[in-house]
Amino acid sequence: MARSLCSARGAQRGRTTPGQQVRTGVFALLALAAMFGIYVFLNNLALHKNAYILAIHFHNVGGLQEGSTVQLSGVNVGLVDHIELLPDQTVDVICSISRGVKVYRESTFLVTTTLTGAATLAITPPQDIASATPLQSGILPENEQPWGRLPASFNDLIAEVQPRIKELDKTLAVLNRDLPAMANRFNAVAGHTDTLVTDADANLRQLTAQMTGTITALNGAIVSTQSVLSTSGRNVEQLTSTMNATVQENRAKIDALTTNLASAAGNLSQTMQTLASVAKDPQLKGNLIQTTTNVREASERMKKIAEDIENITGDPGVQSNLKGAVYDLSSTIAKANDILGTYSSATAHGPAPAATPGAPPGAGPPPQQPPSGRPGGLLRGFSAASLVQLQVRETWATTHAGPQSDINFVLLPLGKTHVTFGANDLGYNTSYNALLNKRLTPALQVSGGVLYSNLGLQLQFQPTGPLGLDARLYDSRNPKLDLYGNVTLFKRLQLFYGQRNMFSSPNRFGPPTSTPVFGFQTNY
Repeated sequence: MARSLCSARGAQRGRTTPGQQVRTGVFALLALAAMFGIYVFLNNLALHKNAYILAIHFHNVGGLQEGSTVQLSGVNVGLVDHIELLPDQTVDVICSISRGVKVYRESTFLVTTTLTGAATLAITPPQDIASATPLQSGILPENEQPWGRLPASFNDLIAEVQPRIKELDKTLAVLNRDLPAMANRFNAVAGHTDTLVTDADANLRQLTAQMTGTITALNGAIVSTQSVLSTSGRNVEQLTSTMNATVQENRAKIDALTTNLASAAGNLSQTMQTLASVAKDPQLKGNLIQTTTNVREASERMKKIAEDIENITGDPGVQSNLKGAVYDLSSTIAKANDILGTYSSATAHGPAPAATPGAPPGAGPPPQQPPSGRPGGLLRGFSAASLVQLQVRETWATTHAGPQSDINFVLLPLGKTHVTFGANDLGYNTSYNALLNKRLTPALQVSGGVLYSNLGLQLQFQPTGPLGLDARLYDSRNPKLDLYGNVTLFKRLQLFYGQRNMFSSPNRFGPPTSTPVFGFQTNY
């Protein structure tokens, strides 16, 4: 019995009651809180000991409290020491910032809230720190303190968006009002555009057909021109052969003629010597003196005759008759030129002056002027060369074995504005030209249109003298530039040397890279 009681008391001593457990937990929590408080106090003490003071001005701190964390670029650099409400309802926030950390005036001071609801003063440094101004330690006057702000709230966003929504409503209303008219106008423009495209397509087809016919005619003309040139070349060769043969056959006659000329020169020398010996004869000298005297007497007689003629022609009636005769003769010559087709520049004069009273009869009626429809000299110098000029151009390249033959026809070549049609590289990679030429100055001509079957420009500079310059720019997709220097030997013959395709881009009308060329051009 006694043993069982002792066992029961021992068991009661080993048990822990609920009240004891609660007291133990509370004691542990208080101990942890005390340790945390001591840690925070020691940290704050260390921070305040190694920190400097800054003051930030706010309109609204948004729940920021004393003891809140101050972060710079997301790193804890200090604490909020004191928050003071000023008389003008603004707030001063006094912060302790760790030494060694610089805060600049241009930084952004923003009160943020974490997920747990704790407010934090976040400082964002400026982008250009090199030109920023560091804040001085201490509490500055209110007008010198930097301003802080709260992040934009949902209500702020709505207040800012509402005016824009109203403006958008106005824009939509205007758009709804004007959209039907714009749609109708667009439909009208689309209809006109469709009609324009249809008409342009028809016109292009017609132009293509006309160009095809023109090119066919040019090909025929080129073939006939080649035949004419070939015939002319053969004729020139035959003429040269004939002249050589004639010289060979008449060599003996030419030698004899040379001998006769030498003999004639010897005879002339002997004649001069004879004349010199005769001139030394005293009798001949006397005869010459007598002849001189006779000439002087004859001159005096001629002078008297001239005075008599002057007296006679001083009569007004005689002068009128002479002038009428001269006018009649001039008009007759002009009419004869017109009848014979010489197109002389001479024209019949107006009617002769009326004869004065007392003039002898025989002065015919005054001459009549030629008809105004055919004035003299209108067609002077007019020929086929002033209507059409033929240009034949032969070009040799260092990379080709044979020449490249070009032919062009120039319509009205003497005018300031004229037209050129032609073809290049006949029989091979044939291309075509159709240029409108404008002579800006007597030495400078600019041309534009189709050049080597591409859009192109040509500039020709031929100053006074044999030297000139020819530049050709064509092919808008792969621009090509040809540059030539010209030397004019005769009026119809010109030599040239230059560079084809100076840009060194692919060229279907010639070598694929820049190529030196030379040749000659003849004009007919």
